[in-house]
Amino acid sequence: MDLPIRFPSDAEVIAEEVARFRALSDEDRVRTLGELFRAYHFLAGRSARPEALARFAREDEDRNRAAIEEFVRRHGCDGPC
Repeated sequence: MDLPIRFPSDAEVIAEEVARFRALSDEDRVRTLGELFRAYHFLAGRSARPEALARFAREDEDRNRAAIEEFVRRHGCDGPC
């Protein structure tokens, strides 16, 4: 089916968000990250299952760390990257 509307791929959306974040000043980047942390703590404080939210955050962090480590292994990044 050929729709007249083009939907962006996930990669395109992520690339746009990254470009917007990189265009921010250092102060605005820190402010944005602070807002994200405050939103997490707000949700965790009001969640009916805060332990599930904390587990999800840990699992997400572990997945991200593993992806970065795999990237470094594949690309042979020697020294500080």
